[in-house]
This record gives sequence, C-alpha cells and structure tokens, in this order.
Amino acid sequence: MTANVSVRYMRVTVGTLAYHSSSVFAIARVAHCREPSPSGRCERDERRHFTTTRAARRAMGGGRDKRKKVAKKLGKVSADKRTGATKTALKREKNAEKNHRRLERGLVEDDIDAILAAMAIEDARRAEVEVEKDCPRPQARGHASLTATVVGRGNELILYGGERVTPGDEKCVVYGDLYRYDVDRDRWTKVSNAKGPHPRSGHQALAYGGYVYVFGGEFTSPNQERFLHHRDCWRFDLESNIWEAMPAKGGPSARSGHRMAIWGKKAILFGGFYDTGREVRYYNDAWEYDFEKSEWKCRCAGGEGALGPSPRSACHVGVHDDAFIVYGGYCKNVDNDGDADEDRSERGTTFSDAWKLDLKTWRWEKLKRQGLAPSARAGASSAMHALKKRLVLFGGVVDHEVKRGDVIVSEFFTDAYNLNMEAKKWFPVTLYGEDKTKTHKAGSLEEAERVAAGDVVNENFNIRSEAHRAAIKIQAHFRGYQVRKAYKLYKVGGVVSELLYSPGSGEAPPKSLPKPRGRINAAIAIKANSMYLFGGVVELGDVEVSLDDVWKLDLGNRPKWTCITPLSDEVSAQLAGGGAESDSDSDDGSGSDSA
Repeated sequence: MTANVSVRYMRVTVGTLAYHSSSVFAIARVAHCREPSPSGRCERDERRHFTTTRAARRAMGGGRDKRKKVAKKLGKVSADKRTGATKTALKREKNAEKNHRRLERGLVEDDIDAILAAMAIEDARRAEVEVEKDCPRPQARGHASLTATVVGRGNELILYGGERVTPGDEKCVVYGDLYRYDVDRDRWTKVSNAKGPHPRSGHQALAYGGYVYVFGGEFTSPNQERFLHHRDCWRFDLESNIWEAMPAKGGPSARSGHRMAIWGKKAILFGGFYDTGREVRYYNDAWEYDFEKSEWKCRCAGGEGALGPSPRSACHVGVHDDAFIVYGGYCKNVDNDGDADEDRSERGTTFSDAWKLDLKTWRWEKLKRQGLAPSARAGASSAMHALKKRLVLFGGVVDHEVKRGDVIVSEFFTDAYNLNMEAKKWFPVTLYGEDKTKTHKAGSLEEAERVAAGDVVNENFNIRSEAHRAAIKIQAHFRGYQVRKAYKLYKVGGVVSELLYSPGSGEAPPKSLPKPRGRINAAIAIKANSMYLFGGVVELGDVEVSLDDVWKLDLGNRPKWTCITPLSDEVSAQLAGGGAESDSDSDDGSGSDSA
C-alpha cells in the first residue's frame, strides 16, 4: 500500500489556519470535536467548525447590573453627578481595561480589520520592491500555489501564499510572500513589495504572458473565529516584480477552494466555497476571464438543481481543446438543529464523479468513470501536463473508521494518477527503478496472507480497509490479465491500483525507490516532462505538521521520483517526535470565568 497513516482517537479534528506575509502574527489555534464525514475528509478549506469560545461567551453580557449594585453599596458617586472631565477620564480608563481584557481573551486576534491595517502600515515602510537572491527555501506550508512560468526564464516556478501550523504552541501563520524558484540551479529568490495582495491561502494562480495572475483565496483570523474571503484579482509582473490590482467588477463572488484552468487567451473558473463561520455556501458556477480585456463573464450560473456538477470546492480541472474537465471535489452541508453553535452539525461529501463543459455551447455532460481511477479522496493536488495532454493527480487523504468509529485512521496517499484528456481515462503512474526494470511483483500472496493474519507489518498493507481486504482477495485468486477483470468485479478504489496493475505487466515499483511522504494540499506544477512538488501537510495524531521538502517526478517513459531538497531539521524533528503537544488547554484554563 502506498500510504502513510495517522491514528486519531475520539474523533478529534484540528483546525489549520492563520497568516501573514512580511510579519508573522502568532495565533492560538482551537481544537474542535465533530463527527467525521462517512466519505472522507476535506482540505483545510473544508474543515470549518462552528463554536462559541469561552472568551466570546464571557463577552456576551458582562455583569453590568451587578457592578452597579456593588458601586451603590460602597457609596460611590453616581454617574449623573460627575463632571465632564471625570466622565471622560473614567470612559478612557474603562476602554483601556476593556481592551486589556479583550487582549487577554484573544478577541483582538479575531479583529481582521485591525490585522490588515497593521499589515498595511508595516508594508508601507518597505521599499517598492525588495529582492533577496539565493535566499533560504520558503518556510514549511500547505495550501500554497506553485505556478510554472510560460515566457522569459524557461525553468522558473512561482510560489505564492499558503499557511502553516507552528510546532509546540499550535499557532498558525498565513503567508503573503512570493518566491521565484530556479529549477535548474535549485535556487530560491524572495520578492517583497510595498503594495500587493493580502496574505491568503486556498487561492488560484495562473501564468499568462509575462504575468502570474492570482484570484480569490481566504484570510482567517488567528483563532479561526472570523474568515475573510477575497474576490480580488492581481497580477505579478515577472519582469518588474511589481503587483498590479486588476478590475474585479462583474466578476465571481468572494470565495476560496475554487479551481481555474487556461483556455487560450482566457481562463475558466469553477466552484469554490464561502464560509464565514456561521454561513456556508458552495458554488458550481462557471466563469470566463479574458486576459486581454481583463473582463469576467458568467457562463453557467449554477445553483441547486442546475444541470451539471453539484456545488463543490477542491476539485481537479483541466482544459483540452474546447472541453473543460472537472473531477472530484468536496462539499459540506451544515444542519442547524437550534440557535446555539453546539446545535450545528456537519456532513461532508467527497466526490469522485467527472464532468465535461463544452466551451462552445457552455453545456455540461457527465462522463463515465473509465480506467483505474483514484479512490475518493480529499486534499489531493493536480496539474496539467500539456505536452502529453493529461491531468496529473497526486496525494490526498481518506479517513477510515475502526473499532465502531471510536478510532479514525487517516490514510495519506503517495500515489499519482494520469487522466488522459483525449480518452477521458485514468491510469496510475507506475514508477521505475534506476536499472530501468521493475524489480518486484505487486505484493506476493504469501506476504498478503501474513499481513492479513497480523503476523507482520508491511508499510504497503498496514491499513486493513475494505479496499485492501479486496486487494488480498484478488491476489489470492487471480493472476496476470485477470487482475483487471477482478478489479472491476470487486469495485475497489484506486488506492490499490498501483499494487495490482501497471500497463503490460501487473507489477508495482520496488520498495526501495525514493518517493515523497503521503500528504495533502501540496503545491505542484509541471515544467516540460517534470512535475515539481513543494510542501504540504500531514497529521500525526491530533497534530498537523507542515512540510518543506522539494521533489521532482519525471513524467517521461520511465517515471521516477527524485528528492531535490529533503525536509529541514525542524520538520524532521516534528515528524520523528510525533508532532508537538499543545498547551492551549492549560492556557484556556488559566483565566477566570468571572466578569
């Protein structure tokens, strides 16, 4: 099996957001308990929890009548007998005390307007453009964008935005920094601007001409109590290193988790979500953006009941000829059983359907699931491989409930898949060894039997999900070409396809081949016949760890992974130590509940 595993007890899910670009604002993250969706888990943009914090509850009311009674009992002068100067001084003192209490309770950290204003003040002190060549690699993060340039420097990638959870204190950071990466020399260049887009994650970035365009995304308050979704469009000039705000009038509503793809001199946008913490909306509208005219046009209004894919975010998209392809995605439904936040419940759906939008008629058509498609998963990353007319998908995660649902096992995938855009058919990416041969059979019967019996632990079989039990059955009863028939017969997910099938031989890659750790929300981009991967997120128990390694996947006739930059010592220590324990619980309990 090609997966990494994280075991989480008692259905605990941890949020993952924060910020910033030039300066880092520390934030306390709050863990929430919820029922997991039966179909799997979502991306970070799919993990929203409705909660009323202790600080917020204390802010509701404040014991004003009680304080008046105490003052009267002590014989203090009534407010109507005080002078104007006294009233002003008392009001100033009261406001200072109030702000101090708000700071202690963490409420100031949820003031997005104040946070953005502080960022603007700090950025204004910068020079117009600051370029730091041969700088250290970007900090560990997930949910960033990695974009291959199309003109100028032929082997350059642009990394922008993203987020991470800092170790130990479980605080979060959302980035607004931009890096230029030379893939030939393995060199990073950091570019900072006095004026540019706000820090964000869950955005989309596309390269057209001498620019990189960025649309949408999300900014989250430190405690994940408030969310700001963007509807702005920016472009970064690759020649001058300057950001420019583009017209957004008449364009899509504010959102994140949407997906975009290039179509000639235009771009197509689909889906996304909007979540304020109390209101959740998912979209299935389609928009066309004209790069030359800087204009938006709504081509498919979407909505419930509309012909086409249901509302969703985090899907995988690509364009071939005049067809826009959509695969998978996620949608969260919120049930309001009462007025209190505790009465709200979430139900998530992870999709594995495929659709085609005709870009001439703007009509949707549902596609049949063909080939060996990936299993339903959330948090996977994808990019278009234009030279071979295919969409490449990597990674993702699915949750398995064991022990009657009391324990959740998270399976992080390391496999990759190709979607042939002409045939609309899926194929797993089969890895080859240095000796140009495939060196071992896909999971021998004897090994499968030992794993099934619990006699040994094998990293390729260490999750006994329904899919892997089916894989063992297939290996026990079928060989060669019959594996393909058995695969359809058992209807197992694509997670076992790399074990059971590869074109021509039915063999899987050697265990010793290098391969990136399973992860979600990694940044990937394709240059020529190479796919580059940076960062992403994994889970160790209840702790989320952001990664900072760099990998290259050769997409030629004999695909193989190469590690360009291994994990930093800091991240390796987090992974070796099982993450970091949070002291947020003790912090929450240190204050008084009295007003």
